[in-house]
Amino acid sequence: MAGDSAVSRRVVLARLAADVIARTDGIAATAGPAGRWQTAGSHQSVPGVLAVEDARGRVELELHLVARWPIQMPLEQLGEQLRERLRGAAGLAGMDQQLGAVSVAFDDVQADAGSAR
Repeated sequence: MAGDSAVSRRVVLARLAADVIARTDGIAATAGPAGRWQTAGSHQSVPGVLAVEDARGRVELELHLVARWPIQMPLEQLGEQLRERLRGAAGLAGMDQQLGAVSVAFDDVQADAGSAR
């Protein structure tokens, strides 16, 4: 049963991260080559978010993102903004104690369809 709660906690936090990503302008989650970067749980998959329980029972998240050009702020600043929003959302969901380290990887930058070159 403990394994089930770990999977559930992983999936809940991965979905929370996906919601934060979806509400952030200028970025999108990416599952990457062959769908490597995703969290799978009972009948659900969250692309672009890897969630792994660490040795202390906290869930570490790895966010894989695509930024749209033109970029509105430095990627490092955008990554920090995402971490802060995610920690806030986890707090509101009562899961701040379960959230471990959050890493952000920008795997690609794509031109916005509306931008002129």
